[in-house]
Amino acid sequence: MRVLVLAAAALALASPAAACTKYASQGSLETQLVCPSCHTTLDESDSEVAREMKAEIARRIARCQSAKQIRDAMVAEFGPTILSTPQTHGFDLLAWVLPLGGAAVGAVGLAFAARAWTRGGRTPASANLAQAGLTPEDERAVDEALARFDG
Repeated sequence: MRVLVLAAAALALASPAAACTKYASQGSLETQLVCPSCHTTLDESDSEVAREMKAEIARRIARCQSAKQIRDAMVAEFGPTILSTPQTHGFDLLAWVLPLGGAAVGAVGLAFAARAWTRGGRTPASANLAQAGLTPEDERAVDEALARFDG
């Protein structure tokens, strides 16, 4: 009989837990949301507003709301600036595209500049020597002097 009572109690307690299909993490949500008064993430803030928001998140988690539902509720209450990272659609997409696009354009520009620097200004060695004003005898003397060091 005792086993049946324990099994019934376990099933009764398991049903609310089963209703929570997608668990929200308090710590994860606190890193995703920003305190509106001090503009730091909730996990770093200890302001009154942050404490109230943390308590609200805990209440919503206890009611089995998903992380998305909680984030959406906070955005509805405080606006999109409450999110620690910009969204990936609409105008907020520019916050992701512009830095990445700028880095890509800069890398391509550097590649072209490096190619131009390595290809430009190459002249044959004899032309360099002629520009330096060395005669064939001077060239031979330089070659002999260098040959002594290679020896």
